[in-house]
Amino acid sequence: MGEEGGQMGRCKKRRASSASKRADALYTKLKPHIVEMIEKNDPAVAGLDSHQIEANPAAVGDLLAKAAMLEALAAQPPATEAEIVEARQEASKKADPNLATGKKPGDLRMTRIQEKERGIKTARGGIRYKREYLYFPDLKVGIFPPR
Repeated sequence: MGEEGGQMGRCKKRRASSASKRADALYTKLKPHIVEMIEKNDPAVAGLDSHQIEANPAAVGDLLAKAAMLEALAAQPPATEAEIVEARQEASKKADPNLATGKKPGDLRMTRIQEKERGIKTARGGIRYKREYLYFPDLKVGIFPPR
């Protein structure tokens, strides 16, 4: 039991170290933007109304949240076999019926397109990022993996 506990502790420390390194890299990347926001919108400046006092720190939080979301999106692995099966079925449903007639989802040709730009809407505003795209030329339909 002592050996297992020691092993689990080492794994936890490695994950914490990795997370700390990623946080440092994110901070380094965002620091110029945060400094600029503080310089332009310092909440300590006299004469700010309550809306400005609330909005200025929120803008820094929104920037951090968006950056963290982009990092998480970039770390996503390629589509799994289960996601490809689901994407084939979705492409068959989405396709023009004239093109889909007589074609089984499992028999469709597929091309993986890396780094296709996509946007998502979040509570923090829109985010543009790149991810894998699955294109089915037989149906002239493309699908982002369904995760």
